[in-house]
Amino acid sequence: LLLGAPGAGKTDSIASLLSAGLEVFVIMTEPGGVESLIDSCARRKLPLDRLHWTTVLPAVLPASALTDMARAIAAQGFMELQNIKSGIGKEATREPAMKFLNTMADFKCERTGQSYGPYTAWDDGRALVVDSLSGLSLMSMALTIGFKPAAHQGEWGVAMNFVEQVLMKLTADRQCFFVLTAHVEKEQNEITGTNQIMASTLGRKLAPKIPRFFSEVVYAKRTIEGERAAFTWATVDSAADLKNRSLPVSRSLSPDFVPIVEAYRRRVREASGGSATSP
Repeated sequence: LLLGAPGAGKTDSIASLLSAGLEVFVIMTEPGGVESLIDSCARRKLPLDRLHWTTVLPAVLPASALTDMARAIAAQGFMELQNIKSGIGKEATREPAMKFLNTMADFKCERTGQSYGPYTAWDDGRALVVDSLSGLSLMSMALTIGFKPAAHQGEWGVAMNFVEQVLMKLTADRQCFFVLTAHVEKEQNEITGTNQIMASTLGRKLAPKIPRFFSEVVYAKRTIEGERAAFTWATVDSAADLKNRSLPVSRSLSPDFVPIVEAYRRRVREASGGSATSP
């Protein structure tokens, strides 16, 4: 799980999975993400032959639904808006979530036009990346309520549960590497009572649950040094609950997935009595 504010280098660092020798498959849920990833590969002088992507963007409000929303807001109060049964433009908002699930079942690369089957059948020579959780969260909410202006508590719970179940599937049912990027926001830790940096997603209850799915929870940061930006990863920060299995405890690591992949390969060799030369 790679946390970070916009511009912290999360998408840029995905290219380092290629440097680790992996074939990389990215579900891009945000506009402009593919361009950033291609630029990152060009900067690192990495070929694109092992990089695959598909774009699954959240539904955009069509003009007709925007008009329906405006009429509903003008004519109804908050409670009435919450209780709209069918949603607004809900038929169109189902498509992104279904495309996301269909991509999990059969990844179709926009670059090559080829289908690569379900990620559940991939081995540890591949990595699946979802960039980012923000897009998945928007898809889930739109799937639940369409473009309805207000959601009641039960609908929030439905949308949160969908995101949680998708993450459970992605992290538990696989043999390939999996990376999720996420923007950050401050939420109250209900155990300590303090405000902490967490993954930005739906509601207050879901964000604290997300790190448990991952072996590494890393905080990506950008700092300004003179006229240049410096990008680092942290595995320890007083403002965030982070964790590490392969990376060292540090506030200033190179933004690179290679050490994580190499640590995994070392464990594979040790588990096989040192006879394995590659995962």
